[in-house]
Amino acid sequence: MKLNNNLILLITIALIVVATFCLNPGPVQLDNVASAGKFTGNPESTHPKNETLKGNAYVLGSDDAMNLVLESVAAYNAKDSDKELSYYSDDFKTEARVNGTRQWHESMETLSMNPWAMIPVRLQEDDRTLVLSWSVEDRVWKNGSKETIDLMEVFAVNDSDGKISGFSQWHSHRWDGSTDHGLPVGGKYFGRTESEYSGRPLVFSNRGEVQTLEQFFADYNNMDGEAVAGYFADEWTFRAATGGTSQRTSEDMKSIFDSLESVQWTPFSMTPLKIYDTDPESGVTVYSTEKRVMKDGTVWEKDLVELFFFDLEGKISGVEQYAREISAE
Repeated sequence: MKLNNNLILLITIALIVVATFCLNPGPVQLDNVASAGKFTGNPESTHPKNETLKGNAYVLGSDDAMNLVLESVAAYNAKDSDKELSYYSDDFKTEARVNGTRQWHESMETLSMNPWAMIPVRLQEDDRTLVLSWSVEDRVWKNGSKETIDLMEVFAVNDSDGKISGFSQWHSHRWDGSTDHGLPVGGKYFGRTESEYSGRPLVFSNRGEVQTLEQFFADYNNMDGEAVAGYFADEWTFRAATGGTSQRTSEDMKSIFDSLESVQWTPFSMTPLKIYDTDPESGVTVYSTEKRVMKDGTVWEKDLVELFFFDLEGKISGVEQYAREISAE
């Protein structure tokens, strides 16, 4: 769900409360405090209540809503999809959510969500209780993968039916070796020569490089030189599998198919990466097989590993190529 100002304020209030108890475990003086905070309205919301509730304060909610959420967590940990879904409102239980819940449980060997703090709060004159929950969850997939994550969630419980009508979730992966499902940062960049970036980890890049290369492969296989040229920077560098480095231009690509009868270039893996805490320039490692049939009948067919470098404008600024013969098995 989309993060809104209402939830941001709730999260801030709850964090202050939790921090207060952690730093000062003694009695907290709250005499004469009936409400706190204020809903200032979500500028992106078109819901009528966004205006009617604007300016209202928050109060503590009922433990009944908290206990309902705890029961749903118990069903979640038991991987009992039907029971877990029974705690949610009919409007929330779309076909996609029901199928997704069941597929999620079927893919898991064990699930263990352990809440360590819950705070039910209400916005004055609203018809829901919002249960703020902090927990640690251990997940083990049937395929052997595992992860441990810290969770912060907000569950909305309706007054009308006493059901959960929605929730928002924020998470942070543990980096202590308890997670092998996949992390957003990893590996290490060494560099051909020592630089300020040497030793930094790598992260996935997401500027549309994979989508660009998929379309590039399609245009290449259609032997559309004009379209292929459009993917490259005006000047770019090519390091061939046979050795040597050459400087080329995008115009050079327009005539790349002049000597070819047909091409078939099939990728089977693309991995876009960049060095952590640097500008958005990136590199995509592509594994593929390519077959070229020349007009004179000569056939060129290789397994390829290529690194496509993307500049700040999203154009291919360099290509490094490694090739091997395809065995005749």
